[in-house]
Amino acid sequence: MIDPESRSREWIESLRTKYPEIKDPALFEKTIRAFSLLESLVLSGCPFIFKGGTALMLHFDTPKRLSIDVDIICKPGTNILRYLGKFGDKYGFTEVKEIERTARNHVPKTHAEYKYEVSYPSGHPSDKILLDVLYENLQYEHIIPLQIRSPFLKIIGEPAIVKCPSLSDMLGDKLTAFAPHTTGIPFFKGDKPFSMEIMKQLFDISSIFDRISDITSAVKTFHKTVPIELSYKGLDSLSAEDVLNDAYATALNICLRGAISKPEYEYLVNGARRVNGFIITENYSMERAILDASKVAYLTCLIKNDKKQISHYEPNMNEILINDTIKSPELNKMNHLKKLSLEAFYYWKQVEIISAKE
Repeated sequence: MIDPESRSREWIESLRTKYPEIKDPALFEKTIRAFSLLESLVLSGCPFIFKGGTALMLHFDTPKRLSIDVDIICKPGTNILRYLGKFGDKYGFTEVKEIERTARNHVPKTHAEYKYEVSYPSGHPSDKILLDVLYENLQYEHIIPLQIRSPFLKIIGEPAIVKCPSLSDMLGDKLTAFAPHTTGIPFFKGDKPFSMEIMKQLFDISSIFDRISDITSAVKTFHKTVPIELSYKGLDSLSAEDVLNDAYATALNICLRGAISKPEYEYLVNGARRVNGFIITENYSMERAILDASKVAYLTCLIKNDKKQISHYEPNMNEILINDTIKSPELNKMNHLKKLSLEAFYYWKQVEIISAKE
């Protein structure tokens, strides 16, 4: 279980020392509070599947980016109000309430906020963690038990267990979110920009991509999720291929630095700059985003061509890659990537090879 000391100022100070690249200490506390919310839900007996960026943190031994919201899926008909707030006080929450949020049409959701008094001084006495509950019968290929443990938490006794989609399933889920004109997070919701959220999806896709080779479950989850998300947005006439094309075009625009749409590229540059505050392992930049986008382009190409195995770049390929060339007129602009990242070039070369066999 999570030790209450995890929520102390002293513990947060120790995390600041351990992870100096995170400039805003409030993000440590919000991450800890998000896990606390999660564990309180587990203790309440609520039947749910834990997904999203915070769930991804449980999959990785070494954290890559902070996530501060809790996203769960419940079966339709679940009375979430029976479970909201149970054990909340045990985890330092002072108030739990259902809230109204502007939602997309026809999305069956409940939103709740868990308020707490901050431990680390941040200019305001209290803050909140958001719980996002989706009611859906989406069946992931593989649901696995994961311990609620993290380098950001002190654990006493046995860790609590939560059910999460497998990494491959999460890859399929994340890919639908990186398609801003179809199933994915849009550039704007009203007047509010969401470019940082788009870049979070790109970073997460790349992180999962590096850890798996077989995408069978990812493909199945992608094809299950697409019609549901299209229905939510009133885009029933579109198909999985349209979503793949959307993700591919967005990735291509990043790699061409806005040659397709300069305004969208500039939004994503801003998103990369802002998401950098959440990333632990590196200083995130558009140069790194180009590599991540190259992986997305390759992934969409694999799915389109019914291929289930990722061929990962290896450093021992460099000598061959330096002398290689992309000849396709549609893709030869990617030859410039050799100066930036041979790995990014490699994935675009794979796109050319696979596309030539269509």
